[in-house]
Amino acid sequence: MSDASLTRPERDALVQRIRDLEARLYPAPEAPQPTEHERDLLRESYYLALGEYFDRLPRVLMSVCPFTGEPLRRAFDPWGLDGFWWHQRLLAKVEEPAAPPAFRVLLGALSLGGRAPAEAVETVMPGPEVPFVVPRLLALPGMVAVVHRLTLETGDVAHTIGYFSEEEIPPELLHQHWLRADLWFKDEEGDPGWLIANDAWDFELAPHVAAGALRWVREGPDGPVVAAAADGPCPYAGLAGERRPQAIAGGEREWMEPPSGEPFDPFREE
Repeated sequence: MSDASLTRPERDALVQRIRDLEARLYPAPEAPQPTEHERDLLRESYYLALGEYFDRLPRVLMSVCPFTGEPLRRAFDPWGLDGFWWHQRLLAKVEEPAAPPAFRVLLGALSLGGRAPAEAVETVMPGPEVPFVVPRLLALPGMVAVVHRLTLETGDVAHTIGYFSEEEIPPELLHQHWLRADLWFKDEEGDPGWLIANDAWDFELAPHVAAGALRWVREGPDGPVVAAAADGPCPYAGLAGERRPQAIAGGEREWMEPPSGEPFDPFREE
């Protein structure tokens, strides 16, 4: 992983370079097609550029462990939804700092503040506009959720919700991470598995704060710390905003039905 974090102009140029390579690698049917050798070279250049993009994204604070105070830092693209980090389909593996041992999953929400996401090309599924909790996850042994706020260069506001437990939680009981369509994992036998959680959301945060199951990140004298009910009202309870999931693509946003809580059936016919 490179330590050379991107500047905004460098990031924009890199995103455009990746798009140009993609267009040459997968041209329209009526356009001239690359030879097999040209396609191999283009593919190598494409994935090298994509790897550089992910390697050089800043690693920002996404949450703080409520048990140890350790930070959860993850790659993040603060410059707009045209960045490949935001896309539902993640095209490359991202190396990130080690997570606190109790970290289990990261969910999130995104408010555009009324702006049109004109820069968005590929599908982005950033959740609702305001933070929420998943009661099923909070019912797992020892689980605590922690809310944090991130402001993008666009003025958009993201809220991340990290879930932490000191208990061992089988991955098949968890949830796909923020922005992603599914979660792939290995079970206790080392066999691959996957899931698509359809858990119901709860936007009434105050009862979960009072119960000690929901906390939030605030700035302490020596850096970010986790706050709880004893520290005062949660600043994220009762925020105004749309509570349905967003689907953003082609510069437009569509509102979708909230998750029903029914188990996802990949073989169900719509």
